[in-house]
Formats: sequence, structure tokens, C-alpha cells
Amino acid sequence: MKSKKMLEVTKKNMKRNKVLSTSTVIVTSIVLLISSFFISLGIVAQKGVDYYEKKAQVIVFFKRDTKESDILAIKERLNDEKLVESITYISQKEALSIYKEDFADNPDLLATVTADSLPPSLELRANSVDALMTMIERINKERETNASIDDVIYFKEVVNNLRTISNIIKVSSVVLISALGVIAFSLIRITIGFNINAHKEEIKVMNLVGSPKQYITKPYILEGSIYGALGGLIASSLLIVPFYIILSSLMKDTGFSYWLNQTLRDLGLLFVKPVNILFFVLYMLIHIGVGALIGLISSLSAVKKYLD
Repeated sequence: MKSKKMLEVTKKNMKRNKVLSTSTVIVTSIVLLISSFFISLGIVAQKGVDYYEKKAQVIVFFKRDTKESDILAIKERLNDEKLVESITYISQKEALSIYKEDFADNPDLLATVTADSLPPSLELRANSVDALMTMIERINKERETNASIDDVIYFKEVVNNLRTISNIIKVSSVVLISALGVIAFSLIRITIGFNINAHKEEIKVMNLVGSPKQYITKPYILEGSIYGALGGLIASSLLIVPFYIILSSLMKDTGFSYWLNQTLRDLGLLFVKPVNILFFVLYMLIHIGVGALIGLISSLSAVKKYLD
């Protein structure tokens, strides 16, 4: 069947059942909208887990007048290979370099900070969560007898909480997306099946006159793909357009803009801003492609059931 003729037949089939066709597109849009939202949420949560896991799990801050030799002595006492993956000494000069890198977008903050105003520190990563707890106990005991230790910060709770949230999102996403996928698949399949039954007599006549099987089936397969593609287009538009509108609005607030830039940088998501045309196009094409694939599979299933 020629492409033009196939499109005409498909368009005709969709127009005959406007309510059902519209409902199918709407439901498919909702399915892809919710699925994409949860997938995006899961990705951001995992990025957060990755970011904090890469950071030092424990940071021991020392008073600014602490001698380097004293800090290195403590480093040697804490450096147990069975427990510690890495332990790094950060001098005041190195702390200033890190500070300048982190706050490069805010000159006002950089102007008031010198190396002498920042504390030296030790950054530790443990081999495991159990090892981390043992290390914290050792550091706290050291702190009881060593007045040079000013503060101890550890990210165990942050990492564990983020990991729990990430796992909950993943499990919930799989369950929800699977259920919604079945609904979208079933609705498109029912819609195509309904249209096939509505054209039963026409199909019989085409079979009698020897019309090729592809001539009969292609319009219905294309119809299902169009339902899915339209659902993907609508879903991606409802997600990406408001996202960029909100992002542009937030970037106008100087204070919030700095925090947002820093967060996006930490999570490795800076590529989303400013409006990234390539990301925008790929995002929409992926949704359209996934929707079309769902529609294709659904329509093939319907064709197999009702036309074989």
C-alpha cells in the first residue's frame, strides 16, 4: 500500500471513533507523563546518592592554629587499612583553593575569605558503613583527649537517607510504570480491535478480492503507533516546557540562582541550562519514540488477535 493511501485510511479510521481515539491519546499521554516524571525523579535521587558517596564520608576540622605535624600524627593514628579507604589532609591553602572553586560564581564571597580564615581538615572515606561507624567512634575518642579537633562532620545519614529515598522511588516507579504501561497497552489494543471489528465487512471483501495481508494490516499498525507518538509528544511538552519556564524564572533570583547553579553542578546536571536545544529535542524525541513503540506493540497484538 502506498504511504499516502495508508495515511488516508488510517486518518479515516481515527476520525470514525473520535471519542475513543481522543481518550486513547489522553491516557497514553498521562501514562508517559507520570512515567517520565518518576524516572526523572529517580535519576536525580541517584545523582544525589552518587554525589555524597564521592564526597568524604567524614571530615575532621581542626582549629586554625593547629600545627601541620600534629594533624599528620593524628592522620597516622586513624589510617587503619582495614577500615579506611582513603584519608587526605587538606591544608588551609588547599581549603582556600577548594572554596574558590566551589564559589567561583560569587565574587563577593571570595573577596572576604583568606587561607587563614579557613580551618585545616582531614577527609576520610571508610571501606563500609560498619567501618565508618568504627572510624567515627575512634575519631570521637581522639576528640575527647585532643583539644585541637574543632568539629567532626559525617554524611552517613545523608547518604543512607538518599539511598533509601532512591530505592523507594525505583521500586515505586517500576510498579507504577508497569501498571500504567499495561493500561496504555490495553487501551490502544482495544481501540485498534474496535476499529478492526467496525470494518469487519470491508476486511472480508478485501480478503475475497485477494488484497495482500499487509494492505489490510498496515493502517491499523500505523494507527496504534500514531496514538502512542501523539501521547509521547503531549507528555514531553507538558514536562519540558513548564520545566524551562520555571528554571528561567528561578535563575532571575540572584541568591537562588547561585544555589541552583551549585546544585546542578554537584549533581552533574548543568547541561539542562540555559535552554539546551539539543537536550530539548532529544527529550521530546525519546518520549515520542517510546510512545510510538508502545503503540506499535499494542497494534501488532490487536492485529494478530483480530485479523489472524
